[in-house]
Amino acid sequence: MENLERLHEKYCERLKHALFRSLVFVSTVGALLVLVLYIVLTETYHLDKLLILSSLSILLLLLLALTHTSCSGSLLVILSTVLCSILYGANLSLSSHVTPLIVWLLILATHTMLPIGLGLASGLATCWIVGFVAFSIVNADEESGRDDLYTRLSADLLFLLGAKVTGIYYRLMTERKHQKTFESTKTCIESRVKLECEREQQEQLLLSVIPAYIAAEVKRSIMLKMADACQDISNKQTSFHEMYVQRHNNVSILYADIVNFTPLSEQLSASDLVKTLNELFGRFDQIAQENQCMRIKILGDCYYCVSGLPVSRPNHAYNCGNMGLEM
Repeated sequence: MENLERLHEKYCERLKHALFRSLVFVSTVGALLVLVLYIVLTETYHLDKLLILSSLSILLLLLLALTHTSCSGSLLVILSTVLCSILYGANLSLSSHVTPLIVWLLILATHTMLPIGLGLASGLATCWIVGFVAFSIVNADEESGRDDLYTRLSADLLFLLGAKVTGIYYRLMTERKHQKTFESTKTCIESRVKLECEREQQEQLLLSVIPAYIAAEVKRSIMLKMADACQDISNKQTSFHEMYVQRHNNVSILYADIVNFTPLSEQLSASDLVKTLNELFGRFDQIAQENQCMRIKILGDCYYCVSGLPVSRPNHAYNCGNMGLEM
């Protein structure tokens, strides 16, 4: 499950990286468009504005190139801060009156599209708001009254705070939805893994009771019966079970019994006795496999195996003899 959590974190980082790349791309296209329109539509150029727009376009193009490389998380945080600072500084440099809409968009993008934490995003947004208010007060027209200035600033401040609240709400809801999706996916995968483990345990339990080729035949018969039952609901079960009996000639059966098992069971506890039998019969199974024998039954301290099944072997008696000697 730790790998799943790391995979989820990596997915979130890639998602934030994609959003940040989209923001840089849109900003670059916007800056280039403004630069082209300024050159085409303006009759008298202002060298400072032309220099600012050109520098902004070049910096955004460099940032766009960096976002298409494998950037680390700390580098993305630095690039995010640099991008916001460039956009905010360009907005302040190009006009003596800052448009609240541009700051509103910058605040919203800071909360929703930058690959930074919510605390850092909220701090940057607060800096944008404070800077906007300070810049508006410093560059206020002296002819307009203070009442008009405070009224306009109050409206702009509410407008910008609305962007901040909207961004925080969107960020929290998005992270909550991603977390819920991850939890549901994690629960589904855990259930799948648990089901596979239980199926494997049932498989091992079945193979410990009957041979593998008979177990495969039993499972195949059960699957056919289930398929027939799904097609014919009115199909009634018979009172007799199907017998999986086959006749085999030229086989040798080895029966082994532990000597003095009753005194041994009196000396050991139940858990130690089961552990001892499990280790002992496990070694017997390895010996049986080496001697081309197949265990057919375990009953208490009794061990049954056969040679010549399911493949007929002419040396079946020799195999059982070696099996007994090695036991």
